[in-house]
Amino acid sequence: MMTSLSSQTHLTRRQLFAAAGKAGLAVGALAAVNGVVPRMVSAKPNDNKHKPKKGDIDILRFLAAAEIIETDLWDQYCELAMNNDAFREAMESIDDDMPAYICDNTADERSHADFLNAYLASIGAMPVDLEPFRTLTPPAVTGLESRPRLTNLTNLNVDTSWVERYLGSGNPDFGDTFDQVVTINNRPTIPTSDGLTDDQVLAVAYAAAFHFGSIEQGGTSLYPQMLPRTRSMDAIRIVAAIGPTEAWHLTIWRDQIGKIKALDAGNGLVFPDLSADEDIVEHVMPNPCKFFDASLPLCSVVRPTSQGHAGAVAAATFLRDSGLFTGQSQAFFNALNSLAVAADAAERD
Repeated sequence: MMTSLSSQTHLTRRQLFAAAGKAGLAVGALAAVNGVVPRMVSAKPNDNKHKPKKGDIDILRFLAAAEIIETDLWDQYCELAMNNDAFREAMESIDDDMPAYICDNTADERSHADFLNAYLASIGAMPVDLEPFRTLTPPAVTGLESRPRLTNLTNLNVDTSWVERYLGSGNPDFGDTFDQVVTINNRPTIPTSDGLTDDQVLAVAYAAAFHFGSIEQGGTSLYPQMLPRTRSMDAIRIVAAIGPTEAWHLTIWRDQIGKIKALDAGNGLVFPDLSADEDIVEHVMPNPCKFFDASLPLCSVVRPTSQGHAGAVAAATFLRDSGLFTGQSQAFFNALNSLAVAADAAERD
């Protein structure tokens, strides 16, 4: 859930910041590759083993849409981490590397979106174009580019239960639920104006840090949920290769969240001292949990992976309910829902 950043996967921090500051969104098939559609080595027009069928294309199109949306929100975080001193310093109070990690995550998501759309175009399939839905105006804040967006980061409901989900043996696929570590309802995860106090900016940065993991845990579950229903070798290879990078992102944000200190932001928003919680600080990797069949031994896996909890419709609903699309048109929701329903309907022969 994407072109100057996508062409460099191993940038130094200085190069990353310089490049990201000039990066724009390019989600159309031709714009994604500067007008040139790459020739895919593994795509063989007369080889049914490799050539994606309709179901594969539906899956890849939804994943492209998800990555475009992710890139849109991550772009805003990266712009602020580079160009807004107060936001960057608040992030660095969690960890000095937070701004670099934010922009690295942004570059990864952009590369996913660009690749998926370019691949679709290369096999004659219709790429995903969300450009008509870039209608949301971001806050007039130092460092945030004044251009229309797909996503709204000013009034979010952030699911923080992902922090606890990997600590025990529970798995949402078996009906297990997890407490919210912090209650973040109708809160901004980016500064909404200049001149905020240090504590106000810190509260925004803390809320954003929880949002990072909330977004990436969704991608971590989405790809393995899609993988068993892909049919062609190309689609299998693509989904299987991109998916693990989402889990890589989640691991980074899971580690960083353990550095959050106590903060009473006022208006009922209170962050506990997670740096004093041994379970959160010392157990970054996922503990074994119920998987496949409750009678089998516990296994350390991504959770959830069932369609009801991690499928395309579930992912789209999760993003919608978080407030990420506040202000979007009904046409946008119809388009996203159509892509999600088609992806979930894909079945492997």
